[in-house]
Amino acid sequence: MTGRRGFTLAELLVGMVVLGVIGAALTRLFLSQSRFYDQEAQLRRARLVSRMAINTVLSDVRMVEATGGLVSATPTQVTMRVPYAMGVVCANTGAQTTLSLWPVDSTVYATAGFSGYGWRDSLGNVTYVEAGTAVANDNASLCVAANVVTLPGGRVVGVRPPLPATLPTVTAVGTTVFLIQRLTYEFKPSVALPGRMALWRTTVVTGQTDELVAPFDTSAKFRFFVVGSDTAQAAVPSLLTNVRGLELGLTSQSDRAPEGATAPRQAQVVTAVFFNNQLK
Repeated sequence: MTGRRGFTLAELLVGMVVLGVIGAALTRLFLSQSRFYDQEAQLRRARLVSRMAINTVLSDVRMVEATGGLVSATPTQVTMRVPYAMGVVCANTGAQTTLSLWPVDSTVYATAGFSGYGWRDSLGNVTYVEAGTAVANDNASLCVAANVVTLPGGRVVGVRPPLPATLPTVTAVGTTVFLIQRLTYEFKPSVALPGRMALWRTTVVTGQTDELVAPFDTSAKFRFFVVGSDTAQAAVPSLLTNVRGLELGLTSQSDRAPEGATAPRQAQVVTAVFFNNQLK
């Protein structure tokens, strides 16, 4: 048998050096791509925080009545009268007002914190009744007698105290009424992510407080659109009845810093939400 020539020591050393260079380059490329991917993932996470906050606030704020829906406000906290069911008057007595409510999501209705109702007169003015109010199921035959149709999925309820007794029956029947709950949205420290800020939602009547989404930078604030201006202002208006919408300045963050970074990624989102419950 003839002998086979192997690798010399010099060839082995050259090969190892080449492999080492290639391996180092591949490792560096892998780390670079891994960090880039993590940075982008954390940026998407920060943007998701803002989108979640916007989607949550939109559903409530759009239903607020324009002239009296906002109860109190600061740059970090707003309390609003938010309708959760609407309907029309079937009957109005000295004891209570009977309403035929339009169909509404059963979960929303069951979890709402009833704090009163609002009724709109023929001129479009809304009056809120909150002190000592109560709501309970009522007799559907009262709506039948008034020729008010209760739609499938709707319900008949009675509210107390009733609409003013001075309203003629012909005026009271058919009046638009909406049941309301007071909700507070607030930017305050997070429990889920200590040391960070979160958006909270509180149902005032029940005291149910939920941390909706986090984290945010401390610069996250509410701004206010007022009558006669198309630009939101930072200062709380002296007359809250002039507020027609809110601007959310959301500087959201990722829940952690990306690999190779010392601070979380941030995404700045600004969106406007206007009160849609108003006469056009």
